[in-house]
Amino acid sequence: MADTYTKADLRSILRSCNIEIISQTGTDFLCLCPFHHNTDSPAFAASYSKGLYVCYNQNCNSSGTILDLVIKLTGRNNFEAMRFISSNKMSETEMLEEELKELLDEKPEFEVFPTQTVEGAHMLLMSGAYGAKDYLLSRKINEEAMEYFQLGFSAIQKMTMVPLHSPDGVLVGVIGRSIEGKSFKNSPNLPRNKTLFNLHRAKRQGGTIIVVESSFDAIRLWQAGFPNAVATLGGSISDINIQNLNRYASTIIVMTDNDKAGRSLGETIANKLKNKNVLWARYDSLVTYPHQAKDVGDLTDEEINQCIKNAIPHFEYANID
Repeated sequence: MADTYTKADLRSILRSCNIEIISQTGTDFLCLCPFHHNTDSPAFAASYSKGLYVCYNQNCNSSGTILDLVIKLTGRNNFEAMRFISSNKMSETEMLEEELKELLDEKPEFEVFPTQTVEGAHMLLMSGAYGAKDYLLSRKINEEAMEYFQLGFSAIQKMTMVPLHSPDGVLVGVIGRSIEGKSFKNSPNLPRNKTLFNLHRAKRQGGTIIVVESSFDAIRLWQAGFPNAVATLGGSISDINIQNLNRYASTIIVMTDNDKAGRSLGETIANKLKNKNVLWARYDSLVTYPHQAKDVGDLTDEEINQCIKNAIPHFEYANID
């Protein structure tokens, strides 16, 4: 017979197993299945009233007890898995705090941005008019990325347009950058303090999120094989976006600009998310980024890979002179 769990206990166990909870019913958490490539509608349900899990995808059809789930996902034996589950159970005080947090931690509201504006701007960009596509190619952004991120161009503003979405994937505005000079102009009331660029995609890639500053840097990381990158869209981060990182990531790799502001941003993230595994991208033991590169946009795909592969823990980074 399967064990039963409190809602708070099972939520803690699932999060510790890097399972993304999308929503919940009266007795179940609905999640993205960890056993197959489930990236859209959640196919996986975990019941705290029955202590069981099941995937409703016919090609997966995984099922079992929560103990079975922990064994499969963590590689622990039966005894170790029971200790893991026990360590994730909460005291009555912790459960009360968790329930209060859930009630108070409401998701921010977003105004929907018209998709036809983005679609028209994308068609104009891909036509090659005004040299906008050539500009993006000069920034090492290829046509596959232009299509994937639905990048666009405004002939009136003479700016490239990068769509921004809420954490749930709602189109909420566009980020604008001139193709001549270095000026920026976003859509009115762009909610950059409520969401991170590419978060709605990155959160579905697992428990690790890479943080950069600009949308172009996040796109370059996608091209290099890292679809789990988000951008703060500047050198600061809001408390709401700290909460977003806390909600969707267990490991955070800081890959901000190699300057004082970038380091300050990374330190803010590390200090506010002390319960997370925070790493710093680094080319080697002596160099942050090679050839004095300022940011991801100045790196090749191979250099990006090496910087992420050699990422060091925050405590080690903090002790580097």
